Amino acid sequence: MNERFYFDRAILDRAAHLRQEPDQQHPDLAGVREIVLPVWRDRSLVWLDKPSAVKLDRSDAAWFEENASILIFLGLEGGVAYYGAELSHLDAPEDAPLPDGASFEDLRRLASTVESTEAGYLAYARALSYWNRTHQYCGACGSPTISRRSGHERKCSNEDCGRSHFPRTDPAVIMLVTHPSEEKCLLGHNKRFQGLRYSTIAGFVEPGESLEHAVAREVYEETGIHTVEQIYQASQPWPFPASIMLGFRAVGVNVDVDLIDNELLDARWFSRDEVHEMAEEGNILPPPGYSISRWLIDTWLSEK
Repeated sequence: MNERFYFDRAILDRAAHLRQEPDQQHPDLAGVREIVLPVWRDRSLVWLDKPSAVKLDRSDAAWFEENASILIFLGLEGGVAYYGAELSHLDAPEDAPLPDGASFEDLRRLASTVESTEAGYLAYARALSYWNRTHQYCGACGSPTISRRSGHERKCSNEDCGRSHFPRTDPAVIMLVTHPSEEKCLLGHNKRFQGLRYSTIAGFVEPGESLEHAVAREVYEETGIHTVEQIYQASQPWPFPASIMLGFRAVGVNVDVDLIDNELLDARWFSRDEVHEMAEEGNILPPPGYSISRWLIDTWLSEK
């Protein structure tokens, strides 16, 4: 199994002070190479022969810049400025002059075949494209919003309102629960999963709730298992569409499973041998290799 999860390797300097309006150019960007990463309806433009990001030099990407609903400044890395071009208004991806061998693809479908740093950049562009596309109207008064700060703010066009809106990230907890007395972990089969896949328990943090309380609540609601020792492990950006996964370990108190909220079709305790067999034989599928869920399980497996 994998040693690390995915989408967490973006090393861009986000350079918030360089976020300018489209018709402006910050002096610090003069002479800097600029790269455009197109996005169409949550799909990223990649080369298909060896999945990797299509990095269009801005000097050669005039069509994409002119036809994008918004050009989003992402940041700097190694003397290169990166932008996301939101093209979801096009009826079909073929309406864009795509390079030969390039296609708009779902990052999750490509899994970990794209190099991790590039995948982080593509995921970042995808997330901001999604946010701009779905926040074109003010949530307070319903008036159209206008993009500001190179795609990182949307301002209400109604002068009587004038509210500014900023991208939000929804926190979700995801946890590996271990058995109180045996060398086992608790995994569940969600009705949304494709195939017979089992994964760690997860859910969104609710208003007024600490992360530890969210862990305990979600595990109990989905499996009927009470937990103690909810300890944070790591986090993974999950911009599908706008989340961050906060990984925890917890210890179960009781052992009898009760699918209280019917979120899961099944949940059970797995021994280490059973988890290894899951990965090797494929009769029951483990979480995908690019996920923090898989990393949490791998970490537990490595302890013995």
